[in-house]
Amino acid sequence: MEGRRLDLGLLDPLGLHAGYAGMAEAQGAGAPPVVLLGRSGGHLSLGAAQGAAAELDRAACRRHGVSVLRRPLGGGTVWVDARQLNYFFLFPAGSGPARPAAAFSLAAPVVEAVHHAFGLPVAGTGGQDFWCCGRKIGGTGAATLGHTLVLGGSFLLDFDATAFTRCVAAPSPGYREWLGEALGGSLTSWAREGVGGVAASAVAEAFWAALAAQGWRLQPSAPSVAEEAAMVEAREGLDDLDWEEDARRRVPNGIKLKAGAFLTERHWDGGQWLRVWTDAGRFRRVAGSAFPAVLAEGLKGLAPEDERFATLLDQTLGVEAPLWRERLLVMAVWTD
Repeated sequence: MEGRRLDLGLLDPLGLHAGYAGMAEAQGAGAPPVVLLGRSGGHLSLGAAQGAAAELDRAACRRHGVSVLRRPLGGGTVWVDARQLNYFFLFPAGSGPARPAAAFSLAAPVVEAVHHAFGLPVAGTGGQDFWCCGRKIGGTGAATLGHTLVLGGSFLLDFDATAFTRCVAAPSPGYREWLGEALGGSLTSWAREGVGGVAASAVAEAFWAALAAQGWRLQPSAPSVAEEAAMVEAREGLDDLDWEEDARRRVPNGIKLKAGAFLTERHWDGGQWLRVWTDAGRFRRVAGSAFPAVLAEGLKGLAPEDERFATLLDQTLGVEAPLWRERLLVMAVWTD
């Protein structure tokens, strides 16, 4: 596949997202594909359909000096900083895949090859994520901007879980504690897998080499005057985050950890509450105001369809079992 390649270098958060968005908007139908690389300073990036107040703790973001913006690509809330190398595949109409799934299928072998070149056994999973040894090491988001389908993701050289965890909307300190634990069990990075200290420039070289090895013929390029102007316009459009808008969480009552894994918590009148961590179709961990330790322990590893699930609730909670069974099943999230 013939096209252009650009490395935008290290940018401020708005510059990163305005870079690929402006480039995408500036492409006409039939223009050749464009592949971008770029990095940015630390910030929280909301998915295109997410509301800031629903997903984040505004006071915590202010307290810790964390900037927040909503990117034009889909997906959930992610932490982005200079220890990540972000990539973007731009396919103007008529130049390549027209749907995100097809774009992922085209990009995934390249992303996998880069990881493999550094000894990381990474594989694309679920049509949007990349996993390494059972943990997520990268995700992607997509959207059509103007005439251009954009698929973006990152090489997660390292990850600041603390910066992410302390700013996510949390109904209780216990939820935030579990979130830190859950992220540790669900996400990984190059550094965590023992591949630390790799320069972003080395990963960029491997990325361009992997593209060439898989038949991509990309010419080094720079933004045109029109593309630069589109980036400036895109930047202005991104700088308008509304913390007062009425929005629901992307995952009701909680957050997606990785494909098939979620953490939720809900509170009711009278001090009643329930916290649920699900993973791969089973309860990973459960706690609640009416859940004694023996019940919480017994639920670990069970699926709702297991016979022991209903029996355990009945034996432990008695007449309150139907109420909490319903709440537990409503709270548990299995797929995005």
